[in-house]
Amino acid sequence: MVKFAVCDDDRKMRDSISDKLREYCPDECEIKTYTDGARLLSECRWSCFDALFLNIDMPESNGMEIAEKIRETDRRVKIIFVSNKNELAYKGYLYNAFRFVRKSNLEQDLCEAVKGLNESFSTQNDYLVFKTSKGEAIRAVKDIRYFEVKTHFINVVCNDGDIRIYGTLREYEEQIGNNGFIRIHKSYLVNFRYIRSVEKNIVVLSCGKELPLSRYRANETKMKMMFFSRNLVT
Repeated sequence: MVKFAVCDDDRKMRDSISDKLREYCPDECEIKTYTDGARLLSECRWSCFDALFLNIDMPESNGMEIAEKIRETDRRVKIIFVSNKNELAYKGYLYNAFRFVRKSNLEQDLCEAVKGLNESFSTQNDYLVFKTSKGEAIRAVKDIRYFEVKTHFINVVCNDGDIRIYGTLREYEEQIGNNGFIRIHKSYLVNFRYIRSVEKNIVVLSCGKELPLSRYRANETKMKMMFFSRNLVT
């Protein structure tokens, strides 16, 4: 399931973008629409969108202001700016924009943007198969937030709920460590895509949750954050 958010104060434009997304996206998708940036920002704290379509020209909080706030906590989500002001396209790099869609050329630009999104998603959709007491559970690596060691099992915290598995954290660290996961503590293996900040003795996730950071793992955690941010498709 690919999750899109479309933020535009113009109802016709919201509907046009939503219709084109359903037409061009070959997989099942979920589309939520917003008339203003404040509501979108509020829901971004809890909803894990794959891509955001932001109108730059909204009167109160424009798309670039929204993008700036989103990038403070989320480097993973793809941002596509939509505008009639073509001269603003160059500013997109400030927010690591994925595409710039011109309203005057909506159909062609949107088709190219969705094609690029599909190619990007296909390269990052590695999956893990977990054996649980209820059978096998399959999750995309990008949807796993972190692994937490409990007394007799490992809790895998994912965007759509937790999974209880057995084994050792080292096994999973060796398996997916190069795909953006960082061992921040003897009991935690965390997906860098969901890390908001690394502080003195805690790691803060984009959802606001705080996880303990081992003192001797602090420098390595920061170095890996920098490396993954530059070298992995998020």
